[in-house]
Amino acid sequence: MKVLTIHSFAIHGTASLKAFLSLLGSRVLPVPSLTLTGLTNLPGHQKVAVDLPALLEGSLTLARHRGERLLMYVGYLGDAGQAGQIAALYEAFRNQIEALIVDPVSGDHGRTYVPDPVMAAWPQLLALADWALPNFHELQLYAGTPPGSDPEAVVAAFRVRYPALRLLCTSFPGAAGQLGVRYQGPDGRHTHVHEALLRHYGGTGDVFAAHFLHYHFFQQRPLPAAIAQSAVGTLDIMRRSGAAGSPDLLLPGALE
Repeated sequence: MKVLTIHSFAIHGTASLKAFLSLLGSRVLPVPSLTLTGLTNLPGHQKVAVDLPALLEGSLTLARHRGERLLMYVGYLGDAGQAGQIAALYEAFRNQIEALIVDPVSGDHGRTYVPDPVMAAWPQLLALADWALPNFHELQLYAGTPPGSDPEAVVAAFRVRYPALRLLCTSFPGAAGQLGVRYQGPDGRHTHVHEALLRHYGGTGDVFAAHFLHYHFFQQRPLPAAIAQSAVGTLDIMRRSGAAGSPDLLLPGALE
């Protein structure tokens, strides 16, 4: 099985496709939704559009010819129209896709950094998805709840909109000095609590997602164990990057 990963590719910085390729190696079929000279938080970065429909359809067709089973992971959208393009190709190739996993990349830490049309496009993919991996800011956006809402009310509102979806919120609010990873799905709920590090790095959501795919989908570990191991692995990378004084996450080789 391979994970066909639709995400942005930035030359400078460590996030998106670079994180998935580093941690999952040859298990990734990378399909860039946008190329950038650097992450969007780097001043002076430039964006270069790609022909996503051609890349994605060609990649899916070749995977079908090779008899490959796929996970489809969707991260950054280069523009709002890509949501419909991805949805149409997902439907056309659905019989070879084991799961559709969506990270509705839109913002973090109370700040939204994608244009309104992209925000309006994400629900089309969330409605099709099997899994969603938003951070808490994104969870609030797509639950339709105002800032400052009780976290449990945010989860409940999201579940009303997407009752069949397996939600894995990667930065669920906890007690002082803590953050949680919150799972909520048709089969119940689970929360893993860990230390909240003071330093923020771009790309930590992608690093967590790559770990989670490795442990839960490829190694078939139970959900609570996969969540815990993914959080531990992500925190370890953040700590080592901070100790080295690196402005970017320092990633190890592929997970085994």
